[in-house]
Amino acid sequence: MEDLAGKVAVITGGGTGIGAAVAEELARCGSRVILISRQAERLKAAAERLATSGHDAEVLVGDIQSEGFLTDLDQLAPRVDVLVNNAAVFAPYGTLEEVPMSEIDAVLDIDLRAALRLVRHVLPGMKARGFGRVINIGSVAGSLGAAGQVAYSTAKAALQGLTRSVAIECARSGVTCNLVEPGLVETERVLEKIAPEVRAHLIAATPVGRAGATDEIAHAVAYLASPASGSVTGALLPVDGGIGLR
Repeated sequence: MEDLAGKVAVITGGGTGIGAAVAEELARCGSRVILISRQAERLKAAAERLATSGHDAEVLVGDIQSEGFLTDLDQLAPRVDVLVNNAAVFAPYGTLEEVPMSEIDAVLDIDLRAALRLVRHVLPGMKARGFGRVINIGSVAGSLGAAGQVAYSTAKAALQGLTRSVAIECARSGVTCNLVEPGLVETERVLEKIAPEVRAHLIAATPVGRAGATDEIAHAVAYLASPASGSVTGALLPVDGGIGLR
């Protein structure tokens, strides 16, 4: 469980849900974890939970897309060994023509452009050191589509192309890039944003008959972050209860 001892792991959307679970798992494996979010109170709460488990966590409150954010990140973490792109938002449910372009742009900015920007920023250092792990958190919506969530589905599908392309470019440098593809996971955001009847429909369509747990996603991320996964790159790893088989 100390495969990542001394490694620096940056997790976006680290205050709640999957991000917080990933932070706890990577910290347990020895990483120094840095949690990123725009939500200061949730970040503080996540760091306090880690502290009660005997792990230190640092937080960076800010908008990944904002001017100066990357400078702030460099000051806090001059070296990044593991990057987990987890931050994501939904647009309001509606058909493509019903959803305002401002909402669509926000989804594409946070779910896709911010991830691409961070990967681009950390890759030179990872390549120079001969070790790096980039893990993108996708969604079955990226593979299967999602009625009423065209922007989200589009962004998550684009993450697949980003993952595979970066994997090819970095294959000889000790840097891997993979994507974990959850199905329905009952996080705070899902419970807030997805109607109960939609969640029930998704669970009914999931062969294991239940929603996923955040720690199940975290375990998959921890493997992909570890030195043991060095031959795994460009993979799209479903952790979806089998819904992708439908």
